[in-house]
Amino acid sequence: MKKLTLIIALVFAGFTQMSAQQFDNTEAYFVSLSSNLNEDGEEVQSAMLTTTTDSPQEVTSFPIADASLIHDVHITKLVNPGLSGVTSVLKVDVQYVEYCSYVVSNYILVTENGGYITLPILTNEYCGDSNKEIVYLFPSQSFGQANQIATSEVTVQEKNILAAEQYDTFIWNDDSYGTSGTLYEEL
Repeated sequence: MKKLTLIIALVFAGFTQMSAQQFDNTEAYFVSLSSNLNEDGEEVQSAMLTTTTDSPQEVTSFPIADASLIHDVHITKLVNPGLSGVTSVLKVDVQYVEYCSYVVSNYILVTENGGYITLPILTNEYCGDSNKEIVYLFPSQSFGQANQIATSEVTVQEKNILAAEQYDTFIWNDDSYGTSGTLYEEL
């Protein structure tokens, strides 16, 4: 009986780990677009990520290239990314369509005490000729590394990562970055 219980527990833990490796759609946030004039009188477009709670909280803002070319905005969430002090990672994909499709990905770490840390923006081009993309890999994901956020080019098939080529890493130490802000000042 103990062996059966142990096997069931291990199988359940395996399924929990597999589901934790994926970014899943979330309805807890929304994106609003706005336009402002800069000091030169030029129009600057931006997007604001906000919570959908009873008293909405602004999470972060990010630049928009051209709102008229936006085809879709996807907000997904990775629960328990395996980083100390981080409960989840939000990913906001803004898809632009011209000749090809361009996806600008904004990653936001959600800290245990309710803060937000924005990672540098990643951009991918999709012209129907490749199944590769540049992403951040977190420790709980396939090809992720302990205490690191890896910038990698991954080969994807049906949302599963088949291979990853690492470009760069952030060694994660929660004390180094505090609880809010960005890892890079300039994009």
